Amino acid sequence: MTVGTLIKYLQKYDENEIVRLHCVDGEPVLFALQAMNKPGVWLETESDNDMAEEIKARFEDAALHGVDEGDVYSLMLEQGIDIGMVRKYIGDDAANKMRTYCEHHGLL
Repeated sequence: MTVGTLIKYLQKYDENEIVRLHCVDGEPVLFALQAMNKPGVWLETESDNDMAEEIKARFEDAALHGVDEGDVYSLMLEQGIDIGMVRKYIGDDAANKMRTYCEHHGLL
């Protein structure tokens, strides 16, 4: 299936639906990727990635480049990286901080 065909099929669904792989109860898609020097696009889920490293890298990159917490959390939530996932891979402190910020700023 091409990207164009997939977009065409997905346009008929509610834009807030969660896209999952394999079945109605499958894992939510978190990432859509393309190789730099190779044609093709693929989708990845939580189990396809080292989510602890992914989340830590986002936080470290944001701190290094002075990115606003709200921007980081908003993008994470939009992609399906939620408070529960942060708790699972990073721990309670980071998850509680994210929850407090998101609740206070209307992101949840």
